[in-house]
Amino acid sequence: MNINAPVSGETEAALTQRFGTLAITMLNSPPLAEVWQVNFLANFFVGAVYREMAERFDVSRPEFVILYCLSQRPGLVARDVCLATGLPKNSISRAVAQLLDKGLIERMTDASDKRAKPLVMTGAGKESLAQVMPLMTERQASMRAALSPDEQAQFDHLLGKLIEAMPDWVGED
Repeated sequence: MNINAPVSGETEAALTQRFGTLAITMLNSPPLAEVWQVNFLANFFVGAVYREMAERFDVSRPEFVILYCLSQRPGLVARDVCLATGLPKNSISRAVAQLLDKGLIERMTDASDKRAKPLVMTGAGKESLAQVMPLMTERQASMRAALSPDEQAQFDHLLGKLIEAMPDWVGED
């Protein structure tokens, strides 16, 4: 196994048993090994946590994304969420409608632009987000626990560099 770091035979066996030989092959197969590794991590990070969020709290992935975005900047419109997350407009529109139906967000009217419909979380929306955030933060802590503090800092730095370069490789979509 390569995965850009030496692993013991025991670790390789555990990975193979958990994820199968195809996953291990694809994680090490040029020309897409690196992007596959990022996607693999992301899928296994979010898959379980979003399933649990939906089952325990009746909050879907797009609904969580909207609530989290609104916690960072109240008064966003759906288009802002799409731009910030890369999620498709139809998914965000559907999730906005569901959040409105659940009473977790409200749609306001912008005084300067009557067509704009800024979104804000209700008290119930804030409470719902507060319930689901520990799932994300605990999962993140578990994932990062594999790295030393120095490695975490290096990982954060490298992720930052990739994000800063996004205007060079991400199209307008």
